[in-house]
Amino acid sequence: MKPNLERIPGQQDRLAEQILARAPRRIEQNFVRSLEPTTALALGRYGARLATLALRQNSVDLLRRSVLATGLAGCLASDDDRDIMVALAVPWIVAQQLGASPAEVFATVSATLPEGPAARLVQAFGACTNITLEAFGWELVTTADGPDFRPVP
Repeated sequence: MKPNLERIPGQQDRLAEQILARAPRRIEQNFVRSLEPTTALALGRYGARLATLALRQNSVDLLRRSVLATGLAGCLASDDDRDIMVALAVPWIVAQQLGASPAEVFATVSATLPEGPAARLVQAFGACTNITLEAFGWELVTTADGPDFRPVP
């Protein structure tokens, strides 16, 4: 299986960036309702790609954007919570590798999401203390461009 940055298309990164740039500091349901449900895919992909970039650039700010994009995608899509947790496992590990507290990073992002299941899931997942890549089907790989993640084949 290819690593995330090679495997996940980035053609919609600009759309996700525009959505996040328009998002108010505290996102309300009205903002979520203003988005097309199909943008959940763009946000989810962007969140996955940003986690790797956050690790490569040693950037907690990029990491927060990764979690925000993933959380906002969860607000738009009625995915199974387990799918969202699989997506959040990589940023959780990246937070640790950057020396940041996953609980603090995820709680900060959760506080910006609209009240509801996605915000609660982001906060609860961040507070976990036993997350491993293996448990969520991921592995850290080294590529010519730097570290990346890929699903375990």
